[in-house]
Amino acid sequence: MITLKDLSFSYLKPNGEPVTETPQLHRVNLHIAKGEFVLVCGPTGSGKSTLLKALNGLAPSFTGGQLTGAIYIDGEDLTGKEPHDFAHLVGYVNQQPEGFFVTDTVIDEIVYGSEQLGMPVKDIATRIKPIVSVLKIEHLLERPLSSLSGGEQQRVAIASALVAGQKVLLLDEPTSALDLAGAVEVLKVLKNLVKDFGITILLAEHRISRVIAEVDSVLVVHGDGSVTKGEPTKQFNDDRFAPPIIQLGVKLGWNPLAISAEEAAELWTTKNHSFEPKEVSPAGEPIVSAKNLSVNYGSLTAVAPTDLDFFGNQITAIMGENGSGKTSLCWAIQGLGNRSSGSVLLNGSDTAELAKATRLDQVAMIPQRAADLLFLHSLGEELHESDVFAEVAEGTTAALFQKLAGRIDPSIHPRDLSAGQQLAAVLSIQLAKQAKVLILDEPTRGLDYSAKRALAKALQQLKSPDRAILLATHDIEFIAEVSDRVIRLESGKVVSDASPLTELAWPSPFASQIAQITRTPELISIGQVIK
Repeated sequence: MITLKDLSFSYLKPNGEPVTETPQLHRVNLHIAKGEFVLVCGPTGSGKSTLLKALNGLAPSFTGGQLTGAIYIDGEDLTGKEPHDFAHLVGYVNQQPEGFFVTDTVIDEIVYGSEQLGMPVKDIATRIKPIVSVLKIEHLLERPLSSLSGGEQQRVAIASALVAGQKVLLLDEPTSALDLAGAVEVLKVLKNLVKDFGITILLAEHRISRVIAEVDSVLVVHGDGSVTKGEPTKQFNDDRFAPPIIQLGVKLGWNPLAISAEEAAELWTTKNHSFEPKEVSPAGEPIVSAKNLSVNYGSLTAVAPTDLDFFGNQITAIMGENGSGKTSLCWAIQGLGNRSSGSVLLNGSDTAELAKATRLDQVAMIPQRAADLLFLHSLGEELHESDVFAEVAEGTTAALFQKLAGRIDPSIHPRDLSAGQQLAAVLSIQLAKQAKVLILDEPTRGLDYSAKRALAKALQQLKSPDRAILLATHDIEFIAEVSDRVIRLESGKVVSDASPLTELAWPSPFASQIAQITRTPELISIGQVIK
């Protein structure tokens, strides 16, 4: 279905010189069969998104840059063609599909691409029924797009990308913003598309644990321009992007490696392994306190009236399904978000009433769309401005960024960074402030496992008796690694406030993957396992 011959791609500066000495993709030769389900992985910024965009013509037509070599899809030579020349063969779902919707209702969005390709109305109608059936979105067709959950948005975007009869589906981080149930739902849909329609799927993903047991092969973009493809058990010799289940097998010397929780659990029980207890920091004094805090949007209750204290010396994780109220709670605490009642006190003052400069200095918030906080013309300017604002030594923010994302040309425009690199930049800027309250909303979205470990280390170093750290996330493995306390929301209500050793341990329904494998109540993260 897909053949690449000596494919190379480089981003270019305005003067025509390559942005980096090494091309983003360098002489890639690759074959992908019809109906193959392929996981695309690699370190943050390695070129996964670039590869997908080369396969649908967005690179270089939209991104700019220089492409050489040849691209064949279903026997057609598409080398050098424009995106519309790929559109009848290749469907594409971006990292944030909601940002690319162009209509108001589900049905209009689904047919939009087919209409642009000039398909007859009766042919579109014929194509819609089986696609929406396998995606289980028949009941959503008349709904406004704005009313959909994250998982529903993903399924609508997939339908829109396939209704015109496309044979290849490219997905960029489709589960990164979804809760576990939503991710499982999307993966089940993708498997059905392969089985029922013979669609060839390339899925770029950082949360590899969720998908590794489901795919036929793994394609690794290494970050030096090279790309390799092979069996799932043989493609993870780089721990920058190896998921916990692979890290566990490597650490314990399993050969062959297990790629499913069931296989790993069986291997675990056949040997005597030891582990260290997880250290949970005791709570210090309350740093920020929410009293009778609630958030409503019209008749919808996003956060029910609640009292919560967040303590120094602790990292508090806020869990919950999509739409449970995590983000609304975070913004209400920060002071800029909507509130229907209550107050949030920091040093005796409500965060909503703090002067703008004081709030920015004392309550650092990293939103889901981290790129919204990047506004200067180069990465170097952003990092320098952060040092000046935070009144820290020159290079402080750059050093934090390098720990998270590696060395990157500071002259690059922030919008040309990958999503993971953009997040790393914003994380670095906010971490440099040393604020009393640090709030992170989905902080691991787009980060590889190496960057997650660096972030976990940075957060642990920031823990202090006079600072409260809050993070809202679906990333259970990350919560297991860093949290001292877990608050779980359902429909805006706090339903659990407990230790991670209670909330994420076996046999909890929210158990981490390591807990599911080891089935040892006290063991929830890879860091506890002793070789």
